[in-house]
Amino acid sequence: MAQGPSPPPPPPPPPTDNDKTQKTSDIIGTLRPTKLFKLSKPDTYVTSLDFDDEGLLLIAACSDSSLQLYSARDGTHRKTLLSQKYGCHLARFSHHSESVIYASTKVDDTLRYLSTHDNSYIRYFKGHSGTVTDIALSPRDDTFLSCSADNTVRLWNLKSQYAQARLNLSTPYLAAYDPSATVIAVASASTSSILLYDVRNYDKPPFATFDMRQYDPPTAPGGSNIPEWTKLEFSNDGKSLLVTTNHVQGHLLLDAFNGELKAHLPRPYQPTWGILRSPPSITPSKSPLGQGDTSISPDGRYVVGSSGADRDAVVWDTQGRVSKEGERKVIRPIADTLGDRHLMDPPNILGNLSNGSIYPPRTELSGRGPLLPLPLNLIALIISYLEAPADLARTCRTCRVFHYMTLPQLYTSVTLRSYDSIRYSPEHGRVEGAGMGSPFVMGLNGLVLRNVSGYVRKLKMVGEWREHDLEEFSKRGRVPDSSIMLNTLVRVAIEKSTNLRDLCWELNSKMLPTVWQALRLSNIRNLTVKFPSSRDPRPIMIVPPIPSLVALRVIDLDPLCYVDDISNLLAESRKLRDLIIIWSPRMREVKEPSVNLSALFGRCQGTNRLTLTKVAIKNLFTYTGNACECFYDYSTIQEITVINSTGGFGDAGAAAFVDSSCRKANAALPSLKSVRGDNISREFQILLANTTGLEKLYMIGDKKTNKHDPPNTFPRSPSSNGSSPPSDLHSDSLRDDVIEAIAQNHGQTLRHLLLPPQWRLTSDNIALIVRNCPNLEQLGLGAEFERFMSMRLLMPFLPKITAIRVLDNPDSSEFRDKMHELDDGRHEKQIGGATSAREWSRMRWMELADLVFETGRTELMEDEEGTPGKMSYRRKVWKRDLEAVKDIAIWKMDSLDI
Repeated sequence: MAQGPSPPPPPPPPPTDNDKTQKTSDIIGTLRPTKLFKLSKPDTYVTSLDFDDEGLLLIAACSDSSLQLYSARDGTHRKTLLSQKYGCHLARFSHHSESVIYASTKVDDTLRYLSTHDNSYIRYFKGHSGTVTDIALSPRDDTFLSCSADNTVRLWNLKSQYAQARLNLSTPYLAAYDPSATVIAVASASTSSILLYDVRNYDKPPFATFDMRQYDPPTAPGGSNIPEWTKLEFSNDGKSLLVTTNHVQGHLLLDAFNGELKAHLPRPYQPTWGILRSPPSITPSKSPLGQGDTSISPDGRYVVGSSGADRDAVVWDTQGRVSKEGERKVIRPIADTLGDRHLMDPPNILGNLSNGSIYPPRTELSGRGPLLPLPLNLIALIISYLEAPADLARTCRTCRVFHYMTLPQLYTSVTLRSYDSIRYSPEHGRVEGAGMGSPFVMGLNGLVLRNVSGYVRKLKMVGEWREHDLEEFSKRGRVPDSSIMLNTLVRVAIEKSTNLRDLCWELNSKMLPTVWQALRLSNIRNLTVKFPSSRDPRPIMIVPPIPSLVALRVIDLDPLCYVDDISNLLAESRKLRDLIIIWSPRMREVKEPSVNLSALFGRCQGTNRLTLTKVAIKNLFTYTGNACECFYDYSTIQEITVINSTGGFGDAGAAAFVDSSCRKANAALPSLKSVRGDNISREFQILLANTTGLEKLYMIGDKKTNKHDPPNTFPRSPSSNGSSPPSDLHSDSLRDDVIEAIAQNHGQTLRHLLLPPQWRLTSDNIALIVRNCPNLEQLGLGAEFERFMSMRLLMPFLPKITAIRVLDNPDSSEFRDKMHELDDGRHEKQIGGATSAREWSRMRWMELADLVFETGRTELMEDEEGTPGKMSYRRKVWKRDLEAVKDIAIWKMDSLDI
């Protein structure tokens, strides 16, 4: 008997949101129009577009006095609404998808509230005596704004035909609400200004005014290219304000808080002078005010707009690369979606890009089409996105044009490494480098003498600097001549590198006052300083403040090694937000509590208290009573890292910078978002219990010992006021209390969680975590899963998980041995079958003991071990080494490095 067809297999899960996010920039470049709706007449054009709140419907106001309603879900035309008597423009959906507001273009300037269900008017809003130029609806309620050529901005409510308020301003043609509906922005074209009003106090003067005259483009002969603003829009996060213009130099992306220009968004095709051609409009200036030709994506990252040519759309990535073109900060489009007209004529596009081109050799290639010239500015754009432009420079070093194109990328980040001896190449036995000196010295010489220092943004110097007769010079209070010459060269290089923002000094030689003085006058933002670990006498100076300094990293700080006094640098550098201090491990090794935090932070009191957002300390060894809670502002701290600073595991929490102060401050860390440390003590549990809202928590396991090693003799920090009995990492009560604090205080906000591998969690511990932490994206824990099916029970409670680690037990090799016993490929098959369910759709990385696996898409595959020809859905799985996950947080943060 013939059998009927078997039921079709379930469809594979859709692409994960994480995959979509990662590929958004790539997908945008491939977008093309898929459906074209023709209007009633050839000369009819659209004057405004708007989506409803759910994004399912689209309303278009057309120049033939009609409103066209479309379904955005299935791409169909729903209906046509005629307004032949009054005309229509600036159609906007209310918060109800079956009603719209629009401005009249005939008879009068009344606003009309229309029901799209039966094409009947609900209400009229009369009052304007001039053309309405913009309509903005409040995202919170039924109020809305209207701007008009009668120099007024009126505030309305859909429930009343009378205006609630009126602002009399000069040419207030555009308006916008911020996402919270608490701020109104009004753009005045004639005064080149943007005014910000508080919605609750709109009858008072604006609380902020942005002067836009400084961003106006240069005027062409005759003044023909004066730009017009056509749209004003806030991003959904409220951080950016987009001013759309009809000028060839594009649009303005502003900081919504202070009005500073983030970047110009230029159009890709720019004629020499003039305004881009716009369709006819209702405004006297013939520009489509209130609608414009750009829009910000819902995530606030991308701006989609017109290139200025028919059927062309371009995309700008606001988080992309910002280039400097003269005095302008510019973000170039990342994608150009072209219509068929341009696809049929590529030579004209290339001709518009640049007059200079690189032509291929005139060789006859049978069977191939003609070769097009490659414009120079397109080559320069490609080079600017290369991660390793030095490879390109070596490849085309015989081409002077390519050489000069690569200079900005070659010298953006410069690293010079010094060695204490002459090095020889293992290949040919010659001395390394070129020139008369070492590669380190010749590199510094190039920065000083060649005209390339203006390109340098980051300068890093590392290695060993040989100081001849150091002991002899130190006895007489002198500094070796080689060190003085080094510091002199570095100072000149800093002064010539006007764009230098990041300096890293990791030489074994001390930075002298001549370099510190140069930094005081520079625009440096990030500074890393390594102090020498030798006790040879050196001059000590009080380091001056650096006004522009934002991040400071201090390495090998040892009070007995003639380090400079950085207390004034900490207290007077007002912009300092990130502080990393790594003390020399010598004090802990010899049990010498020579660190005095009061001397280091003593100037940071009163008005000079540090307003840090990130704090990291390592190798601190001091007295518990040496607290410094009065030296910094608790309310601003967002990230804390404490490594090897409280005596290791089992200590009572003697690091004054965090643990001692948290006992006094209790819940005074309202902004704390991330904690990382290797001291899992009772004080650490108190910190978790007294704070809320953590997003990232990394508890590093013991990297030093296991139960087969000798006892840990690492010194604990001395205590001057007594401390509680030491806690134990293997204490079940401490483990349970920490997990309970995590679940109760941080569960709803926690995204990354790494627990120490010594904690072998029970089923109750795991259930408490997964049920209270639904937003976890990365999870690392120690547990014994007898079968992989047991792990599947977690996934319905962790819908956002992308990476998970089942950590090896450092006290036993049983779990690791069990994982390694399986044959090659067995893990991939089991993981692929077990993770094919929809709840695993976001999973990308997995670690079992010390085996790392990457998962891919779900595909229909033949069952190799079952019935021949039987198909089943499995995910593609590949075994990877640890190098593949080194940049993923729960692997990257699981170390003792800062």
